[in-house]
Amino acid sequence: MEDTVTNVDRVITAIRNANLQHPDEELLECFVHDSIDPGRTARYVLQSRSIGRDALDLTLLLSDWKELIGTFTHELPFHQKLDRVFIADIWRRDGGKCCITGLKNSFSDPLVVAPILPIINPIRKSLHEMLEAFLGSEGQQWIPMNEAASLDAHRKYWLVRKSAATALSQGYYRFTFLKGSEYHVTTACIGGPAWPPILEKTPVLQPRQFATCSASGMGTPDVYSLQILSRFAKPVRWSCIDRKIARKRSQPHSQLPVFSLWRLFPERITMTSTIGWHMVPASLRIQVYHCLAFMGARVYGQSCSLKVQQLPFGMYLKTSDVKWHESLANEYETLRLVRRYTRIPVPRPLDLVSYMGESYLLTSQVPGLRLGWCIDTLSDDEVGMLVHDLQGYIGELRAIPKEVAPDYAITNALGKPCFDYRLNAALDYDEDRGDFVGPFADEEQFNETLQCGALPGVTHRSGHEIVFTHGDLNMRNILVRNGRLSGIVDWETSGWYPGFWDYTKAHYITKLHRRWLRIVDKIFQQYGGYEDELATERQLWDYCF
Repeated sequence: MEDTVTNVDRVITAIRNANLQHPDEELLECFVHDSIDPGRTARYVLQSRSIGRDALDLTLLLSDWKELIGTFTHELPFHQKLDRVFIADIWRRDGGKCCITGLKNSFSDPLVVAPILPIINPIRKSLHEMLEAFLGSEGQQWIPMNEAASLDAHRKYWLVRKSAATALSQGYYRFTFLKGSEYHVTTACIGGPAWPPILEKTPVLQPRQFATCSASGMGTPDVYSLQILSRFAKPVRWSCIDRKIARKRSQPHSQLPVFSLWRLFPERITMTSTIGWHMVPASLRIQVYHCLAFMGARVYGQSCSLKVQQLPFGMYLKTSDVKWHESLANEYETLRLVRRYTRIPVPRPLDLVSYMGESYLLTSQVPGLRLGWCIDTLSDDEVGMLVHDLQGYIGELRAIPKEVAPDYAITNALGKPCFDYRLNAALDYDEDRGDFVGPFADEEQFNETLQCGALPGVTHRSGHEIVFTHGDLNMRNILVRNGRLSGIVDWETSGWYPGFWDYTKAHYITKLHRRWLRIVDKIFQQYGGYEDELATERQLWDYCF
């Protein structure tokens, strides 16, 4: 067991240290992690691709792996002619519902009788060993040109929505089989920002059962074929992304305008109009915002955050309980500061109002999509530009002068207590204090708040430069458009903090997405990297949280 773990670690470490072009690293990791026996697959790599004591020929391995994935990347032959009686049998057996989504027939997206596995072209002999390393000897024999060809024809076909079959062929669905004929369908949301619409109708995890659609007595869809497809799902997704990135390199970028009423007016005119609007009674303004929010939900759908809603006319509305009003007030002031002192693309603050226990922040829209929706499909060149842009903008942000609360070093943008869930996680809840901590006279006082009583020797050093900080840099709050940074949003945790705070908070929020964390590391290299501060924070996180 120990040798197996060691071999897998050796191969994965070699892949991650090879500085491969995106998404080649992800593709090769899939070869190991998604195989039927990762230890055996790692041994295959070490034995067949070694070119020295500690080196691996990843170039040849990658080329062969991409070719093998290509045999499972296909367009389903919906034009394939099947016997009418055979089609009727499949419809009857599967109960007139899609075996992937459970949906019934639709005029715009009809049910089709489709093969489970594609018709695979003969695989060249030199790849048979690789296929066996990935699927095992039994799986290698089960591909359609071998044992699967002897299956009852009914077991090789099933009833599925046409769009679901296409999504399956692109690696969006995986199957996990439980006891008996029960199975789970899971969606693999790798890629973006555009997803097949059928995924919106499919839960991330959906329980299904072949027994419920097999009362006819015919053989159920072949489980082993679905297991093979599931193992190839993530490799197929990354292969599709690889081709998408290659196509982007040969296409010119187009900057289509995003309509926003507020982009048509200069800052001075906007300020004048908002001042006039602020003279309208709060109750009436909020009624207008409720109407716009209702319209926005109908037109744009609900936001991924319950407290944020896109509105018509290029606006966003953020809502909170009045006890968190200061966090919205902090964001409102921050947007004013950032727009005054920097070139960072941020929303215009349009209104801040409280009424009847609720607070509302109205801002303009910034064009772009959340980085988290796009990061998989960004090329390495686009990531390089993103790093460059963020380095420049963060440099401008850190240069914003502190002109409030001179008696306190660490405060929010208004010179008041800080709103930050990392700070709150270090403290027992105090009803009188609420979720706002500080302000802090100096960094020593701030560091004491971060300490854990069980780890008295674990603390940050003092002496960092106190700079203006976003406080919540993550893939939700960074917007990109056509591969370039287009905006930074969600500033409610911002304020003046020690220089390492944005860096360690980015690692605190996102701990597993390696590509994003590499971006974060590159951004803050210009300030020394803050590796020691991150190590201290991780000690506190691991023990306390």
